Amino acid sequence: MARQRWRRGLLAALLPIALTAGCVSYVEGTGQIGITVQGDSGGPFDTQVNNALSAVIAYWTAAYPAIAHGRPLPPLRGKYYSIDGTEVLRTRQVPANASDEKCLQLRLGFIIDNAAYCELDDSIVWDRSPQHLLPVLSRAYGPAVTALVFAHEFGHAIQQRLHVNTAVDRTIDVESQADCAAGAFAAAALKGQLPQFKLTPAALDRALAGYLQIRDSTPNSPEDISHGDGFDRLNALQQGIQSGASYCFSSTFMTNRTYTERGYVSDQDYVDRGNQPLAEVLNPTGIVADLNRFWATAASKQGKTFRAVKFAKADHLPCGGLNPDSELGYCADDNTVYYSASFAHRAYYSITAPNVHAYTGDVSLSHREPGDFALGTLFAIAWGMAGEHQLYGASTDGTDGLTTAVCYAGAYADDINRITGDAAHPYILSPPDMDEATSAVLELVGSDRAFSARSTTGLQRVQEFVKGYTDGLTGC
Repeated sequence: MARQRWRRGLLAALLPIALTAGCVSYVEGTGQIGITVQGDSGGPFDTQVNNALSAVIAYWTAAYPAIAHGRPLPPLRGKYYSIDGTEVLRTRQVPANASDEKCLQLRLGFIIDNAAYCELDDSIVWDRSPQHLLPVLSRAYGPAVTALVFAHEFGHAIQQRLHVNTAVDRTIDVESQADCAAGAFAAAALKGQLPQFKLTPAALDRALAGYLQIRDSTPNSPEDISHGDGFDRLNALQQGIQSGASYCFSSTFMTNRTYTERGYVSDQDYVDRGNQPLAEVLNPTGIVADLNRFWATAASKQGKTFRAVKFAKADHLPCGGLNPDSELGYCADDNTVYYSASFAHRAYYSITAPNVHAYTGDVSLSHREPGDFALGTLFAIAWGMAGEHQLYGASTDGTDGLTTAVCYAGAYADDINRITGDAAHPYILSPPDMDEATSAVLELVGSDRAFSARSTTGLQRVQEFVKGYTDGLTGC
C-alpha cells in the first residue's frame, strides 16, 4: 500500500506515439439535435456523442446566465469534429473534414484515444475509432460515461467564456473544475431537468466506474500530474453533483485545493505498483493491527477505551449479518471481523485498468488486477462498524450503519495517506491506493458478499468516503 495551453483533453496521454503537424435506460434521443458534427459517422458512438452534447448545451443554456451575470451562453465559435483515430494512425494526416481544426494542425497525435476542447479555435474534437478508448468505455460502462466525458470538455468551454485564467492556474485545478462542471450537469439530469438525457442513479454509478478509467497514471514527476487520480476526479465530480455550477465556478473553487495524486517514493514501491501480497494484507500484524491502532487513538482522544477487534476467517459471518451471503463483516457479539478466503481474493483482485496498444491505440480493459487497499478499505469499513458499536453504542445495521462506517473508513485513509511513516503511523498508503479505495467503495461495498447496498448508491458511498477523508471522524 505502502500542460498544454493549446488544448484541454479528457486525460493525460495514454499512447506513446509521436506524430507531427487523449441494466437501465440511460439516454434517449436520436442525436443531431441542433448540432452539426464534422465527420459524423452516423454510427452508435457518434450518435451517443450527439445526444450527450445536445443535453450538455441545453443544460448550460439554462444554467449559464445564473453564473454569468445574466448573460446568455455564447455558442462555440468553432466546430465539433469526429475523428477516426485508427485512420489518423494509418495516414499520419489530418482528416479532410478537420483540416481547419487548429489543435490537430499543431499536434495530430494528441487526438488518439482522446476527447478534447481546443482553446485555439473554441472547438471540441474526439476519437471515435471503435477500438479506441471512448467507444470501449461506452460499451463497458454505458452511454452515461460518454455524457460525463463531454460535459467535462464543455466545462472547459465554460471556463473560456467566464475568463478563467487557465494560462496561470495549475492544470489539475483547471481539470478539476471541468470535472465539477460535469457533476453539475449530471445533477440536473438526475433531477429529470433534461428531456434529452434521462439518467438514473444506477446508470450514474456505472458511469462513475467508467470515469475511474480516465484517471491519471501514477506520475513520475510533479509535471506529469494533469487531471488527478481517480479519487481526485470523482471528488470534483461529486462536488458538482452536490453543490452545482455556482460552486464549480465560484472564485474560491481553485483556492488551496488539495489532491491525493502523487508519485512513488521508493524503487520497491514502484516495482510492486504499491501492492502488498494478499497474504500480507491478511496478516494480523499489518492493516489489522493498524486499524486497531487508529481506533484506540481515536477513543483515547475522547476519553474512551477501544477494545482491539479480533480477526478471523470464516465462510460466512457467524452472527448472520444483514445478508446470509455476507462473507466479510463485523460481529459485535464477539468483537470480531470475519472474512472468507474466496471473497478476500476477489476483493484483492478487483481492479480494472485500461491497456493501450503502443502502435494501434487499441484499448482493452484488464480486469482482476491487484489492489491491496481495495480489500483494505473493506476491512476499514468493518472496523468503522466496530467504532460505531464500541464508542457510540450505535447500530451497525441499516443505511446509517453503512454510511457512517464508510465515512470512518475515509477518515482512516486520510490518517495513513502520507509519503513517509513514523512511529505513530507505521502503516502508510502507496500512490495507487486511493483509486483502489474509491473503486471498492463504488463497486464492492454494496455487494451482498460484503455489506450489501442497504438502499445506498455508489455515488452516496463515495460522497461519504470523501467526507470522512476531508473532515475526519468528527465530520461523520
